[in-house]
Amino acid sequence: MGFKEAFTRQGDGENLLFDDDAFIYFAISILTLVILPLVYSVIKPLFTTYVLGENKRKFARVPKSCNDQQNLKLAKQELRLKWLTTGYVFKIIILVALLLMLNASIQSLPNAEKIKGFDPYEILEIDPSATEQEIRKAYRKISLKLHPDKNPDDPQANQKFILLTKAYECLTDEDKKSLCMKYGNPDGQQSLSVGIAMPSFLLKKENRAAFLAVIFLLLLVVVPIIVLYELRSIGKYDQNGIMLSNQEKFERGLEENLLIKKGVELSSCSDELCRLRLKTEQQAIDLEKLVNELKEEAELRKIQKFEITEALEQSKKQKKKKRVTISIAMILIYAHLFGKPIPESVKQLYRSTIKIIPKLVNSMVRLAFEFSMKYKVIQWRQRGRFQTKFMGARCINNILQFSQCIVQGMYETDNPINQIDFFATKAKDYIKKGKMPVFQELVQKQVDQRILPNWVPEEFKEEIMNEINMFPQLDIKQEVTVDDESIVEQCNEDIFSIKITLTRLNTPEGEDIPFAHSNRFTYVKEEGWHILITFQNEVFYYSFLNGSNRVQTTEFKFQPKMYFGDVVEFEFILFVISDCYRGLDAEIPIKFKAKKASQISRAVEYHKEDQELDKSLPFIQSMLFPMQNKVEDSDSEDEDQSKKDDE
Repeated sequence: MGFKEAFTRQGDGENLLFDDDAFIYFAISILTLVILPLVYSVIKPLFTTYVLGENKRKFARVPKSCNDQQNLKLAKQELRLKWLTTGYVFKIIILVALLLMLNASIQSLPNAEKIKGFDPYEILEIDPSATEQEIRKAYRKISLKLHPDKNPDDPQANQKFILLTKAYECLTDEDKKSLCMKYGNPDGQQSLSVGIAMPSFLLKKENRAAFLAVIFLLLLVVVPIIVLYELRSIGKYDQNGIMLSNQEKFERGLEENLLIKKGVELSSCSDELCRLRLKTEQQAIDLEKLVNELKEEAELRKIQKFEITEALEQSKKQKKKKRVTISIAMILIYAHLFGKPIPESVKQLYRSTIKIIPKLVNSMVRLAFEFSMKYKVIQWRQRGRFQTKFMGARCINNILQFSQCIVQGMYETDNPINQIDFFATKAKDYIKKGKMPVFQELVQKQVDQRILPNWVPEEFKEEIMNEINMFPQLDIKQEVTVDDESIVEQCNEDIFSIKITLTRLNTPEGEDIPFAHSNRFTYVKEEGWHILITFQNEVFYYSFLNGSNRVQTTEFKFQPKMYFGDVVEFEFILFVISDCYRGLDAEIPIKFKAKKASQISRAVEYHKEDQELDKSLPFIQSMLFPMQNKVEDSDSEDEDQSKKDDE
């Protein structure tokens, strides 16, 4: 219902009107508010990728080795496939539907005539210069057409005729004409009318059932489903994107003397990996062959209590023949650690399995740190008994050793020098009586000081040196300070600060550090460093540093007395542990002393400004004292005047 319909309403008892025109404008406004952020969310990934080139700059940090470049191609393919996810396609469908609705709303906008003010000349279809006789003639002519008796099928015939009558009265009656000029209508000043921005078809009886059904569907079905879906996702994953339901498994599996095979077991039984299923018969055949190869490799490596071997032996003891039920993820993880070639049929499962393990490890580390800080000892009931275990720095260190083995694709007994491709694949053809170099020494030395063994062929030396430069040459600095620099003697009640700074020396200043280098990992990955500060084997502080910055820092502030009581000599141990490289971890002692507060005497020094403030009156007193001084001055004047009068 537009302006004219609202203007011609004649006290029909309705309190509120359903305004079609207002509904259209309201719908356009709401659709615009919804469409704009939706368009932004659809266009932003495309814009940042192809216009700003963020992913291009990101992938430029990938090392130039063969495996890293292969991972780069796979990452780019995966990035392109991300546009075809169900969520993105569904978002586009919603956007198209909303755009069609917006277009339909714009097409049905009321024309300019409908929203104009009351114009009697336009209603009577005459010029403003028309005479009184022409006005009467036009009124008679149009009234014959619009009379309700001649238009019984038109529901708005009565309103149109009333509007015509008002226009005629406005031009023939001087009083109403003046009211029209002053207020815009012949009835004078009108009270405020309120309308509902909803379509008028809702008032029709035949539409009420359908409208109520739609409202019922939205409020009782659609909205609860959306809310429940969102509630399920909230609190389901941790900050690493790993399901929180894994927490109980990790609590029971983690231990201080964690072995790498325990890490394999915990990872393979996680909710993300235990649901892996084979889709084809060829996958089952290839995995069965891979299991036999792993069994032979475990025998060569003399691995005791190898899980896959034990599962095979257990299945042979069963009377009925059954398919070997070994975790698919466990088979793929061990194949990765042993460096076995992966069959083409299960490569996609293999890549997705290895890719998620560093995230699982980060969740394990975070959980171990939280429990070591809060409870020191984990306790749970199993088989009618309470079992307890301690989680300290060694537990976290062992978990990260497993992460290093996963990223580099090597077992815990393998030499860290095998992270360089030549020593892992070709050295056995050339080494006879020589020794393998120490990996950490090669990486940490300056370029001109690196010396390869004599048995390494000259044709491979340049390639080896280039690959060594891909590993981080790390400089670690630690600094212990007190917040108040003016303090000469430190006591255990002061606030101490331990600042750790990591600098990647073989990355030029102003450049981003490259992604982690690996000849076996299945995806591009950023370098990460876990910072642990321990005191008497208990984890005191934990932080995780990663990203593209050449220099990274972390700082922790604490009061010694709050944590350690009356201890005055402190010997912390700083662990800097890589999550992707073996043999580059550092263990650095941090020692300092702090006297007891009772052993030192500190003169309390006040700043000059503070002393001046102490001498000045508070605000309330400064407001009251002038009033008191005025009263005292007036009293003294009265006394002087009384003395003069007495004299």
